[in-house]
Amino acid sequence: MGNFQASDDLIGGDVRVLRVAGEVDFDVAPQFKRRISSLIEAGDRQLVVDLSAVEFIDSTAIGVLVGSIKRIRAAGGSLVVVCDNDDVRAIFEAVGLENVIPLHHSHEDAFAALALTA
Repeated sequence: MGNFQASDDLIGGDVRVLRVAGEVDFDVAPQFKRRISSLIEAGDRQLVVDLSAVEFIDSTAIGVLVGSIKRIRAAGGSLVVVCDNDDVRAIFEAVGLENVIPLHHSHEDAFAALALTA
C-alpha cells in the first residue's frame, strides 16, 4: 500500500480543493473514491483534485476520477484535476484519458476552467 494522504479546503466559498499526496493505486482506490464521494454527497459541486504531490497513480485510481466526473456532472457540477508532474500526466496519456479528465498545470488554470462551467 502506498503512502496515500488526502486533505481538503473550501476556497472562495464554493470551490472544494482535495489535495492528494503519495501513491494512488489499487490498494488506496477505495479510500480515494470514498473521499471524493463524501464531498459530492455533502453538496460540493465545484471540485478541484490536486495531484501535485502524487508520486504515482494507476488506472484504478484514474477510473475513480472518471466515475467521479460523471457523478458530479450528473449533479450539475464540475471536477477538474491539477497535475504538474510530467510523469503522472504521462500515465493519464498512456491510458488515453487526458481528454476525458480535465488536467491543468496550476490552481489558477483549474479555477478558470471551473468558472467557465459555472
